Amino acid sequence: MEQVLKHYGDAILVVVVLLALGGILITALTSDGYVAVAFRSAIEDFFSSMNALTPGTVPNP
Repeated sequence: MEQVLKHYGDAILVVVVLLALGGILITALTSDGYVAVAFRSAIEDFFSSMNALTPGTVPNP
């Protein structure tokens, strides 16, 4: 067992770290995750601001 860990220890650590990062990314990018919610609100705010503009008017800052 000690020889296995000595020989494959770094590879096992890399696999564990990559699996953890993959889990974090999957959790963050789900449809109700914080990244998706922030992106959805940014898109909705952008289009609501664009819809508020009418031709010939100047927006108030």
